[in-house]
This record gives sequence, C-alpha cells and structure tokens, in this order.
Amino acid sequence: MNRKLMLTTALVTVLALLFAGMGESLHTRVRRSSAIPHAVVLIDAGHGGFDGGAVAADGTVEKDINLAMATDLSVVLRLMGYRVLMTRQEDVALCEDPSLSIRENKRADMAERLALYDSADAVISIHQNHFPDTACKGTQLWYSPNNSGSEVLGRYIREAVLRNVQPDNTRELKAGTKDILLLHRTTSPAVLVECGFLSNPQECNNMQTPGYRLQLALAIAEGLLHYQP
Repeated sequence: MNRKLMLTTALVTVLALLFAGMGESLHTRVRRSSAIPHAVVLIDAGHGGFDGGAVAADGTVEKDINLAMATDLSVVLRLMGYRVLMTRQEDVALCEDPSLSIRENKRADMAERLALYDSADAVISIHQNHFPDTACKGTQLWYSPNNSGSEVLGRYIREAVLRNVQPDNTRELKAGTKDILLLHRTTSPAVLVECGFLSNPQECNNMQTPGYRLQLALAIAEGLLHYQP
C-alpha cells in the first residue's frame, strides 16, 4: 500500500470514529437529510508558494497549516456529497511568474482566487491568526458583506465550532473589511475562518494535530450543512 493510500485510509477511519462520537450534530443531520447536497463549495487554502503568511515561534508556517486544514475539510465535504473545488492542493501560489515582481505575482494570485470565489455556490477560506499577545486564542469568523448568505453561513459555522470544539470561545462573527480583499470583493456567499492563533503555543500545536483539525473540519461542515447552499 503506497503512502498516499495509507494516509487516505487512516483519514477515513478517523472520520468514521469522529462521526460516531458526534451524537445529535453532524452525523444525525447527514442521516436525516432528504437529499445529498450537490452545491459547489470552494475551499481556499490561504497563501502558498512564495507567500508563507504568518510564522509561529517554532517555525510553523501558516501556508502549510492552511493546506492541511483545507485538505481535511475537503475530504469531509466530499464524503457528504458536496462538489468541492480547492484553490490549491500543494505548496504553490496561483501565480508564480518569474518575470513578475512579488507584488505583481501577489496581485495576479488574488485575481485568480477572486475568479474562483465568484464561480462557487459557497466559499470557505482557511487562514490562521497571529498576534503579539501569545494568550490570544480561538477561531475567528469573518464574512463577506456583499452577499446576505455570507453572514448566515458564518453564524452557522461559528455556532458549530462553539458547540463542538471551543465552548469557551467568545470571539464574535465580523464583517470583512476592505483589508480582507477577497471577502470585500466577492459576490458569492463567503466566509474566512481563522482557525487558531499560531502565536499561541497550544493552538499552534492543535493545528498540527490531525485529530483536532478533523474536529474543526467537522464543525465547519456542520455549519455548511445547516446553511445548505
């Protein structure tokens, strides 16, 4: 058995165990659903390639955590019947033209992502947070102000995260500002999930733990299922 197949088998096994332990939440809703969802969901693994994003004290790079989390989420959503697209499935930017400057490549990368955002029925952007105060913790949700469905989706995901993973999380759902360019510009229902603080040693460790990432992925999936794009 090759390494990829072994990893896939292990992931499905863990998912089965997690589904079994979620009682009346996601597992029950999937069973009771009258129709398997077929919406196209875009998962945006933030940063990538030349753009590493935030860096933790131990050297953990945001782009790598984003990709791992996005991959876990994609497996969960596909098992639920969603059609899933990903902005990237490896450590690349969407534009890496050696003839362009870093700034020009970044601008082109964002333009490519925006086109993908606007073609999807729902968008979930995966990022990590970072702050000088290492005590800061908790998943933070942002939503696009351009589509009324974005706030609804964000609220459902936030509620599922609090219910299943972080009951002590007091962070409020917030509208994305122009500083969050893709949320500010897209017309699709879109949320950005800052899964945890890489500046917090415990959360940095959590986000490198497959079991924790899968719990968070299941919570995000529960919120999406409740939203039903």
